This record gives sequence, structure tokens and C-alpha cells, in this order.
Amino acid sequence: MYYIKTMTRNQLVITTISVIASLITYPLPSQAQVSDQPNNSRSESIPIRFILANPPLPDNGTPETKRGTGTRGDCLSKTEQPPLTYLGGENNFELTVSERPTVWVYVPYTSKEAPSGEFSLQDGEEDVYRTQFQLPATPGIVSITLPATKKPLEVGKTYRWYFDINCPASNSISQPTPASITGVIQRISPSIELENELKTAKTPLEEIAAYAKHSIWHETVTELAQLRLNEPENSVINDIWVQLLSDPTIGLNPIAQEPIVGGVITSSPQE
Repeated sequence: MYYIKTMTRNQLVITTISVIASLITYPLPSQAQVSDQPNNSRSESIPIRFILANPPLPDNGTPETKRGTGTRGDCLSKTEQPPLTYLGGENNFELTVSERPTVWVYVPYTSKEAPSGEFSLQDGEEDVYRTQFQLPATPGIVSITLPATKKPLEVGKTYRWYFDINCPASNSISQPTPASITGVIQRISPSIELENELKTAKTPLEEIAAYAKHSIWHETVTELAQLRLNEPENSVINDIWVQLLSDPTIGLNPIAQEPIVGGVITSSPQE
């Protein structure tokens, strides 16, 4: 039995249907299995079931947004690495319960290859947040978070964001690759069930399991990515991350093994 959530802008409707391969289940290891891991990731053996919501994009003719769109010029194609990719899953999972969520993007370029970039979050034609940024020195998965100085996202409203990188102008690019990517994000109110599960969670992994169970993709990815950054040698967390991204339903296998670099450097660090 498999739960798929479909969504309008103001509500989620849960439909139960029977399909094959219904749940993505990653059993968390027992205490004995992770005795050499840091304490804050230990947990009793429980399954993590990712119930994947597939909310529709806004009715504005926008394309699928997992990969770069090519709307801001091109960069040299790096055939040995995946292209610019949004960590939104194959079906652009967009749900968050955070007032100021985090967006994660895989960037195959170094700060020398793409010296600058721009991120914007928009409510229709209005900018909610816009900032210039610098990429880290090495390629990898980076993040950008709506700062505390900006107004929180409204519940039930869908926003669009743009992540653009600037590569040096060149007329000799024979195999260009898109340098821009876009996606949508919607904040919803956490259900009573989710709130209760978060309150009773004893470890960060149990909290992640709760977010995943309720289709809250942004918090699932953000919390797990932060665990990986905090505990880079923790094989348990690494395995869960790789299994999540590699699942065919998620569709992020090409970047599952890529390093998580962390946040980009914005032009307004005080925000």
C-alpha cells in the first residue's frame, strides 16, 4: 500500500492507491551497529518511510526545474561531472514547514570557473529576497537560506526561486551547459501528527524520518545534509543520504555521491 499526496495551493489530499514498490524504507541501524558513531545520530532500529508528494507546478507554463534551464548564458560543459542540478527530486518536491527554508543545488564549478552568481526568491513579480553570492572553492552541493531579516514565507503560497551562476564570457564554448536553474517552494502548516512525532523524536534521524513520512521534502534534505556536514565520517548518515538520492523515485542518483560543501557566500553576510 502506497500513499501519494496530491496538492492544491491551499491543501493536501491524501489518496491511497495500490502500487508496486510503495515505500522507500531505510532501516536505521541498532545501537550496537553504530557504537562507533557520534552519539547524536544513534537510534533504535526503525524504518524511514518517504511518502513522496508530487504537487503540481503553478499553472504558468513553467518547465520541470530539476536541471539547469539555460536562461542566463552558458558555462563550459564538464562531461566528467553532473550538470547544475536542483535537489528537488525527479518530480520537484516543493513542500516546507519552515518560515525561511533552505534550497540545495549541486554546482559542478569552482569559484574560479564561475566567479559569481545571483539567487532570488519571488512572490509573483515581487522579490522576497535577492542576493549576489560566491561559490566555494570546490564543486559540490551548496545551499542558500532565506535570512532572518526577510519576512517569512506565507502558509499555502507558492514561491519561485532562481539560482544563476556567471561564467566568464567565451565564444569558444563548443559544448555549453546551462548556468541557471529555477524551482518552486511552498510552505504548509505542519499537521498535528507531524508535530507530535517531532516532539517525541529522540534523535535527529527520527526527526528526519518524521519529515519524510509527511512528505516534507525540504526539511528532510536540509536536516540530513546538516548531519552529513556535522559528522562527515559517519557512515550511517552517509548511507541514508546516498540511498535517498539514489532511489529511482527521487531521481538524483547522478549526484548522490557528490560532496556537500555547505552554504554559498552571500554579498550581505550580515543578513
